[in-house]
Amino acid sequence: MADQRTVRLESTELAWLCEQIALVQKSGIPLPEGVELLAESSDLHRMSQVLEALAHEMKSMVPLSEAMENLNTFPAYLVQMTRIGEMSGNLDRVMSSLADFYARDAQLRKKVRSSLVYPLVLMIMMLAIIILLIVRVLPVFSEILASFGSQMPPFSQQLLSLGVFVSHHAYWLLPLMIVLLAGLVVWLKKTTHGRRLIDRLKLKLPVLGPLYKRIYASRFSISLSYMLRSAIELDVALTMTEAVMDNVYVAERIRTCRDKISKGADTFEALRDTDLFPRLFIRMLSLGNRTGELDQVMQKIAASYEQEVDSRLTRLTSIVEPLLVVILSLIVGAILLTVMLPLVEIMASIG
Repeated sequence: MADQRTVRLESTELAWLCEQIALVQKSGIPLPEGVELLAESSDLHRMSQVLEALAHEMKSMVPLSEAMENLNTFPAYLVQMTRIGEMSGNLDRVMSSLADFYARDAQLRKKVRSSLVYPLVLMIMMLAIIILLIVRVLPVFSEILASFGSQMPPFSQQLLSLGVFVSHHAYWLLPLMIVLLAGLVVWLKKTTHGRRLIDRLKLKLPVLGPLYKRIYASRFSISLSYMLRSAIELDVALTMTEAVMDNVYVAERIRTCRDKISKGADTFEALRDTDLFPRLFIRMLSLGNRTGELDQVMQKIAASYEQEVDSRLTRLTSIVEPLLVVILSLIVGAILLTVMLPLVEIMASIG
C-alpha cells in the first residue's frame, strides 16, 4: 500500500469521491463494502488504488475519517469534516456539502489557471522573439552598416554584444540557466520560505493582489459556513480553515488571528487585522453574527465573491492580452528602429 499513501487527489476527484460516499451512506450499504464497490467501478487507475487502500483500512473496523488519516492522501480539512459528520450522525449531509465545496474549489482553480495561461504563453513568445532579434537579426544589420562605413547606435551595439556573448557561450550558458531556473522553482515550491515568499507576493501584486484576496475570502467563507452549520466552535473551525487556504502566508495570518481571539480579542477586529480580507467582508460577517445568521451570510458572500472573481478574471484577460501585444510591438519596433534609422540615412545620402 506504499504507493497509495503518496497520492494527492485533485479537487475534482475529491468532489466525486465525497459525492459517491454520500450516496453509499444514504443507500444503507456498509461503508467498507460501498468503498470497495466504488474502487471496482472507478475508471481512473489512481482513484481505484486510493479507494482499494481506503477499503483495506476500513476492513480493520476503523472509522472512515481514521482510514483517510492513515492513508495520508486526503486534505486535513476533509478528514476533520468527515470525523465531525461521523460524530454528529450526519455523514451523508457533510459529504454532500464537501462534494459541493470541492466542486466549487475545482471550478475556481480552473478559471484562474485558464486566465493566466494565455498571458504566460504571450510573455514566453515575447522573450523568444526578442532573443531571436538580438542573436540573429542585429548581426546582419551590423554587417550591412559596416559595409557602408557606419555603425549602429550605442543601445543596439550593447544588445549586439549581448547577443554575441550568448551565441558564443550558449553551450554552457543555457544549461546553467536551466539549472538555476530549476533550482529556483524547487526552492519556491518545496521549501517553507520559498512557498511563503511566493504566496505573500500573490497578495501584494498590483492587479492580481485584490483578486487573490477575494479568492481566499470566498474559500474562507464557504469552508467556515459549512463548519458553523455543523455546530463546530469558532476556534476549531478557524484551525480547520487553515488547511483549505492553499497559501502558507494566509494560513499563518489566520493562525495569528486565532491566537488573538483565544487571548480575548474581538473576532472581527482580529480578522480585520490580518489584512487578508476586504473591509466590506468583515462588516458583512459582523452583521451576520449580530443577526445570528453568520453561516448563511458567509455562504452568500462566498457566492458573491465567486461571481466577482469570475468577472474580474474575464476583464483582466481581455486587458492583459492586447496590452502584452502592444508591449511586444513597442519593444520589437524600438530595436528595429534604432538599427533602421542609420541605414535610412545612409540610403538617403547615397540617393
